[in-house]
Amino acid sequence: MDFTVGGTREVGYLDELVPEIAQELAWGALESREKVEEEIDLMLRTIRTFWEMEPDQVMRMSSAMSARCTELSVHLHRLEGRREWRQIRTMQVDRLLTELDRQFRLSSRLVEIRRQDIETAR
Repeated sequence: MDFTVGGTREVGYLDELVPEIAQELAWGALESREKVEEEIDLMLRTIRTFWEMEPDQVMRMSSAMSARCTELSVHLHRLEGRREWRQIRTMQVDRLLTELDRQFRLSSRLVEIRRQDIETAR
């Protein structure tokens, strides 16, 4: 039995396993301070609209944004020694993670209240 290894460590070993956009995000996670802050601002604007959404939708979005914030936090921690990245993680990303956790818990409670209402209506 023969095995052949193709690909490279940089792009992966299996074709089409990771979408191209995901590769770009992974390798250029911290393109510039301005780009990171723009992404944080976009998440904050999105959170402001959560009150208009269904709770399950809020939970899914919170989950996705929380994962991205965790990724940013790890990358920012690695660069904290550089002056231009200082305090973004602690002053912005960590606060955003806290708010996403709060929004997830509130939405989870709303789903439970709806479930109890349906159960009571039977």
